[in-house]
This record gives sequence, structure tokens and C-alpha cells, in this order.
Amino acid sequence: MPRKMHLILFIAAFAAVMIFSGALSSEAGADQLLDIGEASWAEQEITEMSALEILEGYPDGRFLPYQSVTRLEAVAMLIRMLGLDDQARAMEEADVAYQVPYLPWGRGYLIMGVERGMLDKNYLSQLEPTGAASRAQVAALVCLAFDLNATGSSLDFADADQIPYGYQEYVATLVDHELMQGLPGNVFEPNSVINRAQMAVLLSNLLNKELANPYPDRRITGTVSNIEPISGLIDLQEGTSKFLTAECWYYLDGKKVEPAGIKNGDSVKLTLDDSGQVVLVQAVRSSQGQGANQGEVYQGLVDNVFFIGSECWVVITCLDGTKLTRSVPSSVTVNDPSGQMSLAGLSAGKYIEMRLEGNQITSINVLSTSTVKGKVTDVESSILTITSGGSKMELEVPAGVAVLKDNSAVSYETIAVNNEVEVAVYGQKVIKIVILRDTSPEGTIQDLDGSEITIRDVYGYINTYTLDEDVDVIIDGDSEGLGDLNTGDKVRLELNSRNYVTDIEVLDSNKSDLEGKIRALDTTGTYGITIRNSEGDKFTYKVVEDVEVYKGSRQLDFDELAIGDEVRLELDSDDWVDEIEVLDSDQSTEEGVISGLRTGSSPRLWLTNSDGDEERYDISDDVECSKDGDSIDLEEIVIGSEAEIEIEDDEVVTIEITNDEDITVQGEIINVRVSSERIQIEQSSGNQFTYYLEDGAILRDRDGDRIDLEDVEEGWDVELRLRDGQIYRLTEL
Repeated sequence: MPRKMHLILFIAAFAAVMIFSGALSSEAGADQLLDIGEASWAEQEITEMSALEILEGYPDGRFLPYQSVTRLEAVAMLIRMLGLDDQARAMEEADVAYQVPYLPWGRGYLIMGVERGMLDKNYLSQLEPTGAASRAQVAALVCLAFDLNATGSSLDFADADQIPYGYQEYVATLVDHELMQGLPGNVFEPNSVINRAQMAVLLSNLLNKELANPYPDRRITGTVSNIEPISGLIDLQEGTSKFLTAECWYYLDGKKVEPAGIKNGDSVKLTLDDSGQVVLVQAVRSSQGQGANQGEVYQGLVDNVFFIGSECWVVITCLDGTKLTRSVPSSVTVNDPSGQMSLAGLSAGKYIEMRLEGNQITSINVLSTSTVKGKVTDVESSILTITSGGSKMELEVPAGVAVLKDNSAVSYETIAVNNEVEVAVYGQKVIKIVILRDTSPEGTIQDLDGSEITIRDVYGYINTYTLDEDVDVIIDGDSEGLGDLNTGDKVRLELNSRNYVTDIEVLDSNKSDLEGKIRALDTTGTYGITIRNSEGDKFTYKVVEDVEVYKGSRQLDFDELAIGDEVRLELDSDDWVDEIEVLDSDQSTEEGVISGLRTGSSPRLWLTNSDGDEERYDISDDVECSKDGDSIDLEEIVIGSEAEIEIEDDEVVTIEITNDEDITVQGEIINVRVSSERIQIEQSSGNQFTYYLEDGAILRDRDGDRIDLEDVEEGWDVELRLRDGQIYRLTEL
């Protein structure tokens, strides 16, 4: 296994800056985590990590299980798992001979990451620590932190080819060690961000595999010989006795239970607080001994409860979609989270666990489920993705899941993106879905008048919606009127809380005669244009004298069009062409960091994308450059700026500078003004720029020693870190 990270690890110039999560907070303990039920599949692991103070909650009591983990947080959590938290904190102000990104906190964790071989000091200056960490990046960090040897196994995930170069061994090693696993659909999603709940499971796996044990004096294993929650004492057969805190959490076979759910003979792991009292009990029930249950166990959604004479029958749909019908002896009581109830209290819609011995039901437990309300953002055959409160959740959908719409049962295929739904969840599995409404229905226009619009959706259903009096119509990004819509147009509607249409977006126009290849042009007298569409039909239109012609972001003259150009036409109210868009398959847009620039004759530009790949482009003689909507010259572009470029016919035709104030730049110092605290540099492009120093800016010479501005000399090659356009760190190269 290589000991150094590849350059592509953590180079993410456009990673979003995120608020630091509670990975290093100690404000909310396990007893205060109000929202971990949203990730019940990871609840035990979250509680365990919180009890050990590895990964904790926020001051307001929330854990935010689906919030992404930043790269710095991932490094910090793993260092805590190594038991090196105190050492890392002590390094916060350490003077090192390499550059560490500016941070309000956590500098010591990055330095410790270098010491442990998790991070490469040569690339540390390019780390975006507050960007979200991907699953592949975390896999690499774990391998390097815990010295896991490569297993050499191959990966059979459907998206294995999407794992970035150099990461395959890391991912395969963690999968083989059963520290990480694939996601539904046999995918790994290496480039997806890892969230706090997933990180808790990974950290817990490190404990369970005995690869980490940061606080050995706070973890005890054994077998329960006696537990008395009321008096607050638990005894183990191994001779250990411990007091239970009033806020102690209890889990049995991975599920949260009341203290009475723990029985003598259960195998347990106890987590202690700083005072040596138990804050978490994780129990596993043996198949032998007291408290053990024999026979089969079925979990499912109750479809029906009926009586034949005095005999009660229960019908459930199990998670695999199969139905199970069994009679229930009258002696069986139903254990509900709120207390015991009779069979008469059992009703359809409840999620239960039935235990059978010899095909006879011996107990029924109503399982606690959580309810999530949100908007559907993706629908797959076995995965439903919804967004709720800003958090995205991927939920497993068993076959035969119950789906209701308008109090009627419908098929799972009825669910569409943008549906507002209420989902009952047990673990990571969806057990019931109620479609509340479709906030953004899509379909083709069947009828339209001044007050209503009728569309046929993708399932063939026809629905009519009332138009809001201020309804907006958007066509190709422009605001238009209702008169510009046509029967057959494919549209997306946005509905308000009253189900009135507030916005209509045209996704695909029915005007097939307005797009095609130019067959003839008349550029004298009254302009004219003839096009042939994809079906081979020809159409001729008159063209207004001041017609607007666009090719990408560039504006052309009408006489610059050529026979064979693929175009899209826009008509005015008199059906004259008033706008022409040239469609060019050779045109593309790229984003990245300008890593090189040559001005003068034969100008060129080098652009490095977010994956670290650099491409060279020739610059068109009539290139259009802009920043903040204003036109600029090539000589005003800083190497190191973030930019979006448009390429046409293998040349850059537009350059839009999106950020040149919070970047890293390099150049040669040509002037130092100590009195005004400013420095002028010249870059390899020949362009010159002047920057002022931020209050408290850090200046270092080539040896890494801190210096003052008067020590900086002309002729130095330097790297400048900018914040809001000012220098906050200068380093001699």
C-alpha cells in the first residue's frame, strides 16, 4: 500500500465551504441527540461514538446524521480513534517546515495527519479542508491511518470504473476488512460525500474489528449476571459491577430497548463515562440461556386483522414482499411501545415483529417507526431518495411496499420526482409511503385557456390545474406569456400550497419546425431563412431586420450564418424570426483554475479542473473576457483565478473569471511598499498585479521562518494566499 496520497486526493478547488459540524463539539451528549431516529439504521453506532466523544452533537441537541463530513473532520475523527487527540491539539501552534492551510481551528489535526502518513505535506497547501469528503477519500485516509495492508482483491461494483485512479486498493481493502460496504444496486458511489451517520458506522466498525481502541479503560465486555436499572447497577459474570447513569442508553441486537429488555445471560459491551459509570449498554442475545427466543421471526406491515368466530388471524407483508397469514392464540398479548394491548388493538398499518415456535405465534411486538416528510429527489426500483429539512436520505424500498395516494392504494411506480411524501421508516427500510401531492408535475399540454391548464403525465393520467393570476411562463430561460405555449409542449408546473400553478417551464417545445439545418438564406432586401427539420420537412420564414443571432454566449450578424448550420428559431407575434440560436456540437464549457496563461501573439491558456487534470487551449483572437459582468482584458487575468471558459472549434472564445480574490497565486516580486503594506508581483504571463497585506498576515522565507515585510526582497519568487483580495500568507519559494 503506498504511503503517500496521490495528488488528486483532496485537490478540490471548487469544494463548497461548509460549517464545521459537531465532530469536535462536546455540547450535546448521547442523551440529547434529538434527531438520530432519522437515521435509525445507524442509531446504535451514533450513540456509541457520542458516548466515546469521538463524534458528537450540536448545542441545540441535534446530530444532523445526513450532513456531510468535511475532510478536516474526517482526519480529526480518525486521529481521535487512534487515541491521539491530545497530541493533535497540542500541535495547533506548532512551527513546521511546510505550508498548512489557514484554519480557524484544526491545524494540529492536519499536522498530526502528516505525522501519521495520512496526508502528504507536499500537497497540504492544496488541501481544501472544509470541503466535503468523498467515500473514496475516507477509505484512503482509514487505510493510511491504521496501516491496513492491501488485500489485492478486485472490486465487482457496477460503478467500480468510477473509483478515481489510485483509490481502488484503498476501497478494496476497506471492503475486504468489512469496514465499508457497497450501497443498494451493487454500487459503491466513491465520489459521493460521506455523511455523519455513515461515518459513525465506519468508526464503530473499526472498534468492532479491534483495529482501534482509543479509550480501553472506558470499554468493558462480558455477560450479564444481574441488572437492576432502578437501583442503577449492572453485574457481569466476569466479576465486574458498574453503576448505570440515569441517561444510559440500551440496545439489544442493534435495536434500542428499555432497560428491562436486557436479560441475564446477554453478552454486552459497556461504554463508561469519565467517572466510570455506564452510559451505553450494547447487548447481544445468545440463542441459548435465559432470555433467548427460539423459532422463526417475521417482520412486516400489517395488511389485515380479522376474526373467524373467536379465532384471530393476522396478515402481514414481509420485507421481501411475501405475504404471511397466521392465526394468533387468544393468550398472546401485543407489546406496544406505549404498553401492552389486546389483539383487538392491533390494526392494519402497524409494523410488527411476530415470533413463531412450531408455526405457532408466541409473541407480537409493535415496532417503533419514524416518520419522514419531504420531497422526492430520485426514484429507483429499490431506493427512494428524499430531501427533508436540507438533508438528503436514501431509503431502501422492499418489494410490495404500501403506497397510498388520495387514500387509495397505488403502485410504487406512481411515485415521481418532486412528489411531496410522508414515509414511515423502520431501520433503513421504507414500510409505507403516502403521496401528499406533486409539487412539480410534468406532462404534455392537452388543453389551455386563460384560467386552467390540462396535461397528460408520463403515466397517461390527465390532470387539470388552476392557473395563478400571476403565473410565469419560462421558455429556454426567458420569461414569456401564455400565448407562447402550444398543445403538445412538454412542461413542468410549479404549484403553491393551494395547488395553483405559479410557474410553467417548457421542457420540450412541440414546434419541431423551428429547429433544423439551414437550407437557404436571403441576406438582401427582406431577410429570409429556410430550414429542414429532423423529419425532412422544409420551412421558410421571414426574418426581422434587427434579428438577434447567438452562438453560445457570442452574438453574430445574420450574414455570418452558413448553409448547413444547425439552428433554433424564435418567432415574434407575427411569426417573423426575431432570434436565431446556432447549435454547435463542437462547443463546450469548462470550469477550473487558470494554471497558466500566455498573452501576446498566439495566446494560450492552461486550465486545471477539479480532478487535478490540466488542459491547454488556444485563445481566439476575438476572445471575450469578463469579471462580475464587466469586460476585462487578458492582461487583467491572474494565474490562479477560478474561471469558466467556453471552447468553440478548439479555441477559447469566452473567459469568465468567477473568483480571483480567495485564491493562491505565484509570481516574482517586482516592488515592495513597506509604508503602504503592499506588494507588486509579475507572473509568468507578464501580467503585473498589486496586493495589500491583510492585518496579521503571516510572511515566511524559504526556510519557513517568519519574517516582517521589510525583510521581503524584490526578485523573490513567492506564493501568495489571498482572502478577499488581500494577502493573508506569503511564502518564499
